[in-house]
This record gives sequence, C-alpha cells and structure tokens, in this order.
Amino acid sequence: MTRSAWLLAGSACLFCGTAHAQETAQNVSLEDIVVTAQKRTENLQDTPLAVSAVTADTIDKRGITDVSSLTAIAPNLSITTTGASTSNIALFIRGIGESETILTVDSPVGLYVDGIVLGRSSGAVFDLVDLERIEVLRGPQGTLYGRNTIGGAVNLISKKPTADFGIEQWLSYGRFDYIQAKTSLNTGTLGDSGIRAQFTYLHKQRDGYADNVLAKDSADPGAYNVDAFRLSVAYDQGGPLRLNYTYDYNDRRSVANQNQLAVARPDIAAYINASSALGGNAPQISRNRIDRLILDHDGPIRDKVQGHALTAEIDLGDNLTLRSLTGYRKWDNSVVNDQDGNGGLVGFVVDPILFAGGPFIPLGVQPISLFHLTFERDQDQWTQEFNLLGKIGDRTEFVLGAFYFEEVAHEENPTFLTFIVPSPTPIPVTPTVSVDSFGVNLASNFIYRHKSRSKAVFGQITTPLADRLNLTAGARYTWDDKHLDQTLPTARNLDRSFDNFNWALTLDYQWPNDIMAYARVATGYKAGGFNARSINEGFDPEDLTSYEIGLKTELFDRRLRFNVALFHAVHKDVQVGQFLAGSGGSVGITVNAGNAHYNGVEAEFTALVTDNIILTGNVGYTHRDYKKFEIRNPLTDQIVDIADDAHFIYSPDTTANLGLEYRFDPFAFGQLAARLDYSYRSSMYWHAGTLLNPFNDVIADDGVGRLDARVTLSQLKLGSGTAEISLWGKNITDENYLLGGVDFGSLGFATVSYAEPRTYGIDLRVKF
Repeated sequence: MTRSAWLLAGSACLFCGTAHAQETAQNVSLEDIVVTAQKRTENLQDTPLAVSAVTADTIDKRGITDVSSLTAIAPNLSITTTGASTSNIALFIRGIGESETILTVDSPVGLYVDGIVLGRSSGAVFDLVDLERIEVLRGPQGTLYGRNTIGGAVNLISKKPTADFGIEQWLSYGRFDYIQAKTSLNTGTLGDSGIRAQFTYLHKQRDGYADNVLAKDSADPGAYNVDAFRLSVAYDQGGPLRLNYTYDYNDRRSVANQNQLAVARPDIAAYINASSALGGNAPQISRNRIDRLILDHDGPIRDKVQGHALTAEIDLGDNLTLRSLTGYRKWDNSVVNDQDGNGGLVGFVVDPILFAGGPFIPLGVQPISLFHLTFERDQDQWTQEFNLLGKIGDRTEFVLGAFYFEEVAHEENPTFLTFIVPSPTPIPVTPTVSVDSFGVNLASNFIYRHKSRSKAVFGQITTPLADRLNLTAGARYTWDDKHLDQTLPTARNLDRSFDNFNWALTLDYQWPNDIMAYARVATGYKAGGFNARSINEGFDPEDLTSYEIGLKTELFDRRLRFNVALFHAVHKDVQVGQFLAGSGGSVGITVNAGNAHYNGVEAEFTALVTDNIILTGNVGYTHRDYKKFEIRNPLTDQIVDIADDAHFIYSPDTTANLGLEYRFDPFAFGQLAARLDYSYRSSMYWHAGTLLNPFNDVIADDGVGRLDARVTLSQLKLGSGTAEISLWGKNITDENYLLGGVDFGSLGFATVSYAEPRTYGIDLRVKF
C-alpha cells in the first residue's frame, strides 16, 4: 500500500470512530492521562507539547517489556536493536537519532528512567520490570531536558509502592520455549511510619528464533536468559517531606539476533565458495531469511545493568517545592560475535607480513572469517538535578533547575577478519582446486577511555496573557567537557569543551469545550565530541530549531480524544556517522556533514466507538531533506556533496498504528476483552548512500505491517484474590522484516539482521 493510501486509511478510521462516538450514549468517557513532561504533574490534554503517553494497562496489553518494543506507541517514533549486541538501540524521533554504538557518540534523543537520564543508547535494552507510564516527547526539549534531546525524549516512569499490602504473580509460556515468571510484593504502609516498599523479581528465558545447526536451541540466534530485580521504597507521612528510592538490577545473557550474509562482491563470493572444496563448510549467502544457519563463532552476550535513584521533595511553602533527583547507573557488557553470518569457512591464506612489505609466504588452508569481533565495555554515570517548582498568584507557574552529569566509559574492541586480495594469476591450492584470490588473517583492536561532564542551569515560566491565552517561556545554558584517552589503534589524548544557550516559546489558547491550540518555537543542541574509531580530532555540536503548531481536543462528551501537530525543523551542522571497514577493522567516522530540513505531521486519537469498543490510532509522516551532505570520496580523496541522493538512516518517513479493543459485557465469572494492533512503518535504509557503502540499496528494507493480538479473561475469582488469563500473538502474519543491515564497504560484502518471526503464548496473572 502506498504512503498516501495509508494516510487516507488512517483518516477514514478516524472519521469512522468520530461518527460512532457521536451516535452512542454519553454515559462513558475517556479517562484522564496524567503526565510529567514539563517537570510537573498535569493533564496530557493541557500540555502544550507534542507528547504521547502510554498507561500501565496498555503496556500490559501490548506486551511492552523493554525499550526495543516501544516502536508504534507514538507517531514518528522508531526503535530497533543495532549492531552485534542485543542491548544496543537506535532510537529515532521525527527522523532524528543515532545508530553508532561506540561509547563516545551521544544519541540526540534522550532516554530517562524516573527522571534519570541514560547516558548511552548502548546498553539501554534492559527489562522494564514495573512500568506505570511511558511518555514520548517529540521535537527538541532543550530547555527542560537539556543537551542531546534535539529529536525528543522518552520518559519511563516506574510504579510507586502502594499504600495497601498486595502480591501479584505473573506466569507466561510461549513459542520457542519462552518462559517468564514475575513476582511483585507490596508491603503497604508499615504502621504509622509512612514507609512502604515494593519488591519485584523477574526471570524470563527463550530459545533462539533462528536455527543454528551447530548450537543447541538455547544458544540459537535471538535466545536470552534474564534475571531482573527491582526495589522501591517510599516515605510520605503527609508532611512537607517525601522520599522515593529505587534500585534496579538486570542480568541479561543473550545471543545476537539472526544475522546473515546478504550479498558479496563477485571476487569475495568466489573466494569463500571454495571453502567446501577445501574441507570447510559451504557459505550461505541470501538476502532472504535463512531458516537454518551455520554459525560457530557466536558466543554469549552479557549485560549487567544496575541503578540507584533517590527523589526527594520538600514543600517550602504553600506554592513552593524543592525537588532533588540523584542517580547512579552502571553497565557492563561483553560480546563475542561473528558478523559474516557463516561458520566453518576455510580459505587459502598468506602471512600478514606481506602488508608490512614482507615476502609472499603461503600459510595454506586455514579457518577464515569475513568479520569477527569482541566487545568488553563498561560505563558508569552519576547525575544530580535540583528543581524549584512554584506558583506566583493563582495562574503563573515556574520551574527553576540545575543539572550535573558525569560519565566514564571504557571499551576494548578486538576484531579479526580475513582480508581478501585478488591474485594476478590463479593459485593452485590442491591438485583439483585453484583460487583467484588469497586471504590475509588480520587482527586489530580499539582501546579507549572516555570521560564526559555536563552542567546546566535552566528555567521555565507559564503565565496568562489573557483569559484563555497563556505564554510559556524557557531557557537553558549548558557547559560540556569531554576527554578521550585512547591507547589503540593510535595513542592520543584529546580534550574538547562546548557551551550552548537554548530557548523555547509556546503560546496556547484554551477554547471552550476541551479544545486547546498551541504554537511553539524551540531550539535543541547536541554536544560535540569524539569518535574513537575516527582518526580526526573530533566533531562540533549540532543544533536544531523547530516550529510547531498543534491542536488537542476532547469531543462528544469526552468520547473522542484527537491530537494533531504540524512541524518544520531546521537542522544545522548535522553529525553524520559514516561506517567503513578495511584491513584495519571497522572505522566509524563522525563528521559535521551538513544541514537538513524536516516537515511533518502527526495525529493521534482514542475513540469510544461504543461503550464496548475502543479504537486507538496514530500516524506520523516526516519529509526529510538534506540541504548539504559532504563526505570524502575514497576514490578521488575529494570532498563531494551527496545531499540530493543521501538517505536518512534507521528511520522511516511514515509510521502508523491502529488498535481495536472490544470489551464484552461482563459475565458472571469474569470480564472478556479482545485487542488487535496493526503497526506500519515505511522503508528504511541503514547507510546514507552508495559511495561508501555500495550495497546500501540491496540491504535496505521495504515497508512492513505487523499485526499483534491479545484475548484476556480477567476478574476471575480465586479465593481472596483475582486472576486473569491471556492468549497473545505477535507478528501473527509472520512478516519477514529487518532490524538492520551493515554494508562493510571495501571489504566487499554486506549483512542483514532479521527480526523475530511469529510468536505466541499464554499469560496467567494472579493478584491478592
């Protein structure tokens, strides 16, 4: 279906929902959704921002368990796992994001857990044990959320301990021997202390979703085994002081997602095709999903994540509150992964001394790998933020703040590859086998330590200009310091500092009958820094200015909620990662390549079509246009502008989601509900162009639609408690689509990584 057809279909569903909502009885209305997008508690519909919110009920129904499963919850939001590790994500909003996994490059979309920013998108895939709400803020959030939020921000808000004692138990089983067990205990308020606590433990495991014939099922691609724990303690005696402390721990053992060799240059294909004749395995090369893989170098991936967060609030007067948010997080990661999607390959190789000007010394037939890597990474961070929230009179509200962030990251990245060189004459390897190329087995390494500090002061005020007209003004000043201490492949010691001023202005007008219109101008700033894989001295900051108008409505006695936003953004000094690979391993060059413009539209709705039917949906479209995109042509060593042909990576221009839930009239024994969710995203590219990555068009992915379903029977009496049981399916039409692709450029091949096929299972939840 074409882009226009999808937009028309979404509009048709919207008007269909509108008509039905108008015709039905008015005794049921939509529930209010509370958000904290502006650092204070307010109704979603009263917030003059393009913000989407997903409640705990929807999180459960859609099976959202970690950050990687958030795609389609908001328009123009795209999230996918990237690279060799299952814990790396590429998080994009309105076409702006970052796919580079090296720990010295920042993401331009902020990710927050209970107000604490996660400094890295690498390591961000950990299980979200007790989520109350997810908020997606689209567009630059430079004043309240700071640097590195030029695309937007995603807030993950955890549940707080309840005042009453309670126990909940979840059990799940599904395809690929998926097993999940989660236990949650709320102590309730302990006597008159004002203290209450919640403990949650999660274990889940699954075999891989692709068959590696050389490994057991639990070591197949996509397999995982996770243990997670969360503790939350709250103090509130009704006085001026409130405290909330959380500790989360996540231990994830996994195997890389299904990665396979998609295409190879003719000379590379000829060289590895000789493997079977030389006593090794035959290579597997296919752009289509391979059902049975031969992989022998895919070792375990290990991620350990832990975090502490303390939020303290004290009321200083009737209209003044001081809030402190203190956070510490630590991540350790190890990866062993063969990137060429093949195992057991052999080839004719020669001594690497040849590349140092030495003689041609044949080493015979040896194991080869087109690209094999190992990661040993760790990162820890400490953050402190203070907010002063208050009111002046009855209608003027303000937030003042100060922020500090410190991060230390370390990485060792040994790589091994067989560099294939054409031979001027055929080389007889055996009496019956000759080859036209020879291989050179090469090893390299990246070792570095990176330190980053950021400080900021900020403020925002909202005040009435007239009876229904409000002005919101915000400003932030940021100072950033970065230091790179690198050992390999070259020793260097680099320091850079940056500072920036951001501002935002918003006008909103409250019409009668629950309709609000707003206009917003906001700026954002992404800090400069270093790419440890690059030989340059670093890159400069980028900045973005966004112009947005929006409408938020609740119609037909609050049976239809419809929000729409139009935006235009100007992006300057865009930091572009250019992936290359050669005899020295992988090289990621980050440069300020140019400028870009974005024009787009976003719409969301929730409709009570009848008292039993809820229809939800969103659609987003972003027209993206590079005005300048300069890169160095490796053939001529000249700077060229490829703006007319460059693609925006890891993000579609169109996203859409349509959800339908039917709640049956209650039975004597319980409540039955059924839900369908259809999500669509248009085509995606993994690299900007073909000049550096010649297979980019071959490994690009077409648009794809995915259908998920869930049927739940709830409110079943079980002694003094209740139970519910659900049957669910994800990707139930078994669509084949990609998580990503890597074009290894001058190495002469490219790989693709496939997403999960159809999965299904059963959930049991018991609550006392």
